[in-house]
Amino acid sequence: MDEVKNIDMTRVTNLNFKIPHRNWKQAFAEAFVLMTTAMPGEVIAIVGPTRAGKTEMLGQLGNAVCGVGHGQGDEQPIVLIELVNDDSNARFTFRSFILQALEVVRHPFYSVNSDDGWGDPLVDTRVERAKEKTLNRALIRALIQRKTRFLVIDEAQHMRYVSKETKAAVGVMDALKSMAKKSNVVLIIAGTYPILEAINRSSHLEGRKYDIHLSRYHQTEADLEEFQWILAHYDEVLDLDESLPSLIQCTELLYQGTFGCIGLVRAWLYHASALAATHQKKIDLSLIKKTMKSPMQLYSIAEEILTGETILGISPCTALTSAVEAQAPRSAASKVRKSSSKPFQRKAERFEPGNRM
Repeated sequence: MDEVKNIDMTRVTNLNFKIPHRNWKQAFAEAFVLMTTAMPGEVIAIVGPTRAGKTEMLGQLGNAVCGVGHGQGDEQPIVLIELVNDDSNARFTFRSFILQALEVVRHPFYSVNSDDGWGDPLVDTRVERAKEKTLNRALIRALIQRKTRFLVIDEAQHMRYVSKETKAAVGVMDALKSMAKKSNVVLIIAGTYPILEAINRSSHLEGRKYDIHLSRYHQTEADLEEFQWILAHYDEVLDLDESLPSLIQCTELLYQGTFGCIGLVRAWLYHASALAATHQKKIDLSLIKKTMKSPMQLYSIAEEILTGETILGISPCTALTSAVEAQAPRSAASKVRKSSSKPFQRKAERFEPGNRM
């Protein structure tokens, strides 16, 4: 195709490398100390904004605590599960989580994957017929058999899709805490801010939980200095136009479009690099502005961060509040309608069968 014939792909910089910036290093060190000293049954919660580097941190923590190449044999000191909502209506269910975990621990009776990748129909039937509590007991025994020390759940914010009611997600948290205690493992939960509401409302979980916040950079002098230090690292690898000798010149713009989240900075600059290669030019300020997220997109990010940091007791910065206040009236779905039913005659609320804890 003529449209792509002359594009020089070598000019695209995906920025897929790690910058050891301050917030990441501090959160990593705190998580390492807690993992190496926590008692079985205790919970470590790692939370932060989207694209903060939580998943990469979990992988490096596993290598640091258990050694590179851990889990190659029969023993699995760390079992890591990345949650997916693969149940009906894209909801999270505790049963689907258990089945994911059984696959990761390679359970000999309830693991459906085979070497050829086609699976085993007999195992599929066996799994479908098994009750949830049976699968739960099988997973606990498997964790003990594999000598698992850490049960790690990544993308834990997907649990909020268990229902529209937070208390259902709280029930899941309590069930996970009970599983960790019975299997003698440390439970590590990592996710974005929406998971905080369910975690913080679980009194059973809160008593033995330690929080690690992988924070964005705020609008303080020290944080902005570190933010510019990170931008200087990107300067070294990006093909910048002579009109833009350094990204530091557009620090304010890059901060307003990312709220100090380094993963969002990387994704933005990568998009600008791809667009520059498409147009066969270098990265200038116009390309950076063109690839900036829209106000509505920034609103959804800012609102999530603002809610999470409020729960954590962190005062919001002006970049967040400005983005939320500017778009909030436009995003209101509809006005709340008053109920036309008479008092004390409304039917009692009932949860769907698949959502009862």
